[in-house]
Amino acid sequence: MTLRKWDGRANAYAQTFAGQCAHAIDPLLDALDPRAGETLLDVGTGAGPVAAAALARGCAVVAVDPESDMLDLARLAAPGATLVRAALPCLPFADASVDVVVGNFVLNHVPEVAASVVELQRVLRPGGRLGASVWPTGATPLRTLWDDVLADAGITVPARNPAVDALGTPEGLAALLTSSGLQVNDAWVHGFEHVVDAELWWSAPARGVAGIGQTYLAQDEAGRAAMRASYDRLSQHNRGADGLLHLHGAAVLATATRP
Repeated sequence: MTLRKWDGRANAYAQTFAGQCAHAIDPLLDALDPRAGETLLDVGTGAGPVAAAALARGCAVVAVDPESDMLDLARLAAPGATLVRAALPCLPFADASVDVVVGNFVLNHVPEVAASVVELQRVLRPGGRLGASVWPTGATPLRTLWDDVLADAGITVPARNPAVDALGTPEGLAALLTSSGLQVNDAWVHGFEHVVDAELWWSAPARGVAGIGQTYLAQDEAGRAAMRASYDRLSQHNRGADGLLHLHGAAVLATATRP
């Protein structure tokens, strides 16, 4: 799996959009209850926040990511983790070799979702637990701000992937996990408020991070200026008394056990 939209953008991602993904880490780990000494696989580690949190809970952590510059950041964030460059749906680990698997906003990015979950199930030992998070299908200010910016700037909003949208409910994510032979323990929506500096948040698309960043870079000078003007105007609706953006967001989380 090669995710071109992340190539060379690890630092920009870690400084911006990684913050919104961090809201799901503690709820997932709390639900999974990893115990000291257990081996936890952090798949799609990115800049390493899940790995760092799992190390703090006493786990032996193995963290994988397809991008070498992401692994460089993870090495700094989680110096006690074993780092491996790898990607779903093919992981270089033995069957039933880990106690816990965490995929924090990973399944909504992989090209072969069903095969990826089967692979995660393969590496789990019997009785092992898996936790996953994805973005919800429903609209939240955190997501719709960028869609609104594009529409206001006269730029076509990219079509959403129906396969990814199908995962964006507790029922959809649970069905995916069940289809691989896992036994779902719980699936729920976790709401949060992401508070961030407006200039920092704009710097994500301006530096080409994620899909919105790729859309921004694809515009000519006039299109980029229109996006910036729309962002400055529309983001005012989300500013709090502290001058920061207060963006309500949500994540779909699920935990499961390998029988």
